[in-house]
Amino acid sequence: MTLPILIPVNMLDRAKGRLAEVLEPEQRETLTLITLATVLHAAGDRAIVLTPDDRVATFANGKARILREVPGRPGLNPQIDHAIEELLGGGVVTDRLLILHADLPLVRESTLEAIEAEDPGPGSVTLVESTDGGTNAMLLHPPGKFRVAYGERSFGLHVMAASDAGLRVHSCENRELELDLDTPGDIEALLSAARGQQTAAGHYLLSLGFGHEGAFE
Repeated sequence: MTLPILIPVNMLDRAKGRLAEVLEPEQRETLTLITLATVLHAAGDRAIVLTPDDRVATFANGKARILREVPGRPGLNPQIDHAIEELLGGGVVTDRLLILHADLPLVRESTLEAIEAEDPGPGSVTLVESTDGGTNAMLLHPPGKFRVAYGERSFGLHVMAASDAGLRVHSCENRELELDLDTPGDIEALLSAARGQQTAAGHYLLSLGFGHEGAFE
């Protein structure tokens, strides 16, 4: 069965707030769309974008199924839980679902094949922890067995929630999924290697002057 991939994307004008000290608002929005394009390319026709933002929906139209956030459910986690219910109810999602962050500059199709290969099977959840304790990727097999808990230190919260739901928990180490772009340190990490410099996000950040001595002063 095809593995559907749910990609939540916030309002562009709220994107990448922790990069405000080094990037202007328009630059943060551009970076958000660049990394989203990278993730969409890796996901291919399996991509499902969940967003409240008209510009994001327009950008992703034709590249992904679009789900719009619904009123009366404030916050990312209730919106994701509702989206999972809707996708299950509509038969778009059946036995598995991968939830993937939209700011993963290194992700490729082979990256997603690797996490899919790590799936232990029914009754399990496979997670990739970000460098700051978040959850950059979560493969639910099956979905809908516990409420998601994205936010600060979400990886540990997801491990506990999945365990409490009786699911086997598998932690997957994957550098291409572990690195997101939330902080200036993440930018430094991306640009510290040739592979990162060669990504679409890397090219953009280099064009802004990052990657040179004193760029963060």
